[in-house]
Amino acid sequence: MSNIEEEKVEFKGITYINHDCDNPEMIDQLPDELGAFYKEINGLVAYNGGFQIRGCGTTPTWNSLEDAWKGPNAFHKTYPNLGEDDIPFGQDCLGDQYVFRGGSVWQLLTETGDLDDLELEFDEFIDEVIEDPVEFLALYPLLDYMESGEELKPGELLVPSIPFSEETEEEYTFSKSPVSKRLNQLKEYYQKHNA
Repeated sequence: MSNIEEEKVEFKGITYINHDCDNPEMIDQLPDELGAFYKEINGLVAYNGGFQIRGCGTTPTWNSLEDAWKGPNAFHKTYPNLGEDDIPFGQDCLGDQYVFRGGSVWQLLTETGDLDDLELEFDEFIDEVIEDPVEFLALYPLLDYMESGEELKPGELLVPSIPFSEETEEEYTFSKSPVSKRLNQLKEYYQKHNA
């Protein structure tokens, strides 16, 4: 069993696997580290919706690397901190993005546009996710949401009652929204408050 196949087994709470790759040429466009992963795992949703890796191809749109990287909804078209070569391969349950840039993984906070270098190579990043997903991905909002008897289905993200970038003493509550709707809300919020 290869390391990548072992990682697939180690991802917990898998609710979706993208078996279809209707654009295999896209895998050839990826850097070696990403390409090797995608040849084994073409996108998934793990940790009960807490972590999503986009699949190569165009469908479903909410899990499409092509759409997020090169399509009409490409993140670099909204966020000037990103370039066309930055690859938004994944996201957490709130819609913050994980981006492969120049050999390492960065995190884009979609409300503010802040881009932070996690200083991890792709394989190191995956190892961190698998080792302690709750802490590393800050999945506490999802745990609270699930404790209330709710669940995130594939194609959904959490929506906080108040944007995280706004100071408040109120307690956060969470609802869910389709991925595309939530990402559009985040982009609109960013453009209104930060652009």
